[in-house]
Amino acid sequence: MDKKSKILVWIFVIALIISVGATYYRYIIKNDYIIYAHAPCDPKIESCFYVSCERMDCPAEADIEYYKKINKKAFNIEICDSENPDCKPLVCKENEADCEITNCSEENIEGDEACSVAVSSESVIPVKTGIQSE
Repeated sequence: MDKKSKILVWIFVIALIISVGATYYRYIIKNDYIIYAHAPCDPKIESCFYVSCERMDCPAEADIEYYKKINKKAFNIEICDSENPDCKPLVCKENEADCEITNCSEENIEGDEACSVAVSSESVIPVKTGIQSE
């Protein structure tokens, strides 16, 4: 291998090491990435997502889990085991950058999801919209 080829290989190796190091620092050390998660939602006061039972057996009405979607930077999330009942649900703090909560609407339904519509404080009507057929 001639001298020019060795220099080119070393430049490539150094660039690769810098790139891997910068990526490791950003994602592992700084936790600078977005978490997409489900947060608890009260279907009596807001429009919530739930998984439609059209293609599968439904649990009892009380067992349906209503949720809203949240996109939040990982470094703004408390480290807590999700099985721990003392964990606080994910929320966006006031004026928190890069945090977004999505309530259910026809425009943002995916897959087997459906929306609930709050009618009164006593009843919730699941609305089966956006269900894709096979």
